[in-house]
Amino acid sequence: MSQVLTVAHLSDTHLGYRSLSKEDPKTGVNQREVDVYHAFAHAMRAIQEASPDLVLITGDLFDKKVPSIWSLRRAFRVLRTVQEARAGKPLILLGGNHDTPRTRESSAVFPLFEEIPGIKAIYGMPEEVQLPELNASVMCVPAASAARLVEENLQPEPNPRFRFNLLAIHGVLQGLFTHDYTPFFLPLSRVLDERWDYIALGDYHDFRRVSRNAAYAGATEFTTTNIWSENREKGWVWVELEKGKHPTIRHRVVPTRRVVSLPEIDASQCDSTDEAVEKVLEEAALEAIAGALVRVRLLNLPYAERARAQRAIVERMADAFHVQVDFRAVLRTAPSAEGQQAQAEVAQPIEDRWRQFVEARREELPAGISVEEVISRGLQALGAVGEVVSL
Repeated sequence: MSQVLTVAHLSDTHLGYRSLSKEDPKTGVNQREVDVYHAFAHAMRAIQEASPDLVLITGDLFDKKVPSIWSLRRAFRVLRTVQEARAGKPLILLGGNHDTPRTRESSAVFPLFEEIPGIKAIYGMPEEVQLPELNASVMCVPAASAARLVEENLQPEPNPRFRFNLLAIHGVLQGLFTHDYTPFFLPLSRVLDERWDYIALGDYHDFRRVSRNAAYAGATEFTTTNIWSENREKGWVWVELEKGKHPTIRHRVVPTRRVVSLPEIDASQCDSTDEAVEKVLEEAALEAIAGALVRVRLLNLPYAERARAQRAIVERMADAFHVQVDFRAVLRTAPSAEGQQAQAEVAQPIEDRWRQFVEARREELPAGISVEEVISRGLQALGAVGEVVSL
């Protein structure tokens, strides 16, 4: 039996994710759903070629609890192909907060994948998966039961009967990240533990090594409501474990649709709206925006000029996949009674309030309509009519 255990850690693929209204010309499927699938398929082909002893998928394989048939069929085919090539070596699939039904009466798709040799799906209660052929044990905590770590004062424990002990869990660690819409955080003391050979984390969409033996694999594509804040490289994690040594953890990048956030332009520093637009286009010329998701930020542009500016920018950047134009008012300075400069207060930007409003109601949206699409269209409408800001 090998003294080294190799692991491929993948997470947050969000198959079935849809955004914007463009369709793939070959399939007629939402183009972003196709993008997300291609990133997943690329990652799985790379994992197949690497041929690890164990594959861990730590949640949110799908973007919704009931995924589209298009993505479900393709996920099954990809996983079946990979498992056939791996001769059925272990693959553990955790349920995430996006793809796990909230009630027992709702059906989950995970049992379907257990028809593929070597796949074990954990989507309800915490469960230890023992892999004697690898001399390894994996304690699995899916999203549906992560809160039990606190509610029932549980502490996952390694199994001393096995050479290798791994913890796989879907959730956001307390204190490490700022997530406005995360209802629950995992206490560090219940998760980070030096006794585990590797802690495979899911839910956070950027690759991040949080301790010597723990890492978030990150997502394989851009699927959050604020893609502009995410790291530009997506992928999966290759892990090598050898008893008595620190784990080797390497991030493997997969190709994605390009995301470009252009430097903000302050229109108050320009002589005209046309000059501000030209400055935006100059910045765009420095980037490879063809086929990309692009964000433009224009500060302090008069409300009456916003619709004209947006039309001009979108028309001149027609080779981009999508252009989001954000208009903002910024804190201004005004003379104080003592003659010093003091900042005038502004209300929270309406764009932020709109994002929060839609995100809080994601479960109320009709099937087939994504949070990101509603947010994007709302931002475009706000740009056309202007916003009201209390100064």
